[in-house]
Amino acid sequence: MQCIDHWPVITELTLPKIVAQDLYRQLLLPFDTELIAKEFWEEAPCTVIILNDTDSIEQLKHSDIWEQIEFALKYTEYTEQLKMDYQLMVTIVNDSGSGIYIVIPPELSNLTSEIST
Repeated sequence: MQCIDHWPVITELTLPKIVAQDLYRQLLLPFDTELIAKEFWEEAPCTVIILNDTDSIEQLKHSDIWEQIEFALKYTEYTEQLKMDYQLMVTIVNDSGSGIYIVIPPELSNLTSEIST
């Protein structure tokens, strides 16, 4: 698992290159430029949580950011398919637009159903 609480640099994303590029495009989508995106993230901090194929629900429950993960999975605003069957789940957490972006590999595609039980 990787947790990033600043505007990410594409090379720091622990994802296959094609998935990292796709995620980066999704993060930039609401903005006209990368500079505007960075400024927004400084004013309304967001978090990117990248789960990996070796993470388990039990490991996640014992992590420092479990509450964020659980909240984001329960109150997802929208989901986008990324390359290689990865999913991006986005949750807006306040009126300023701060959000939690969770990237889920195909191996953990059942994670949301496990959270709701």
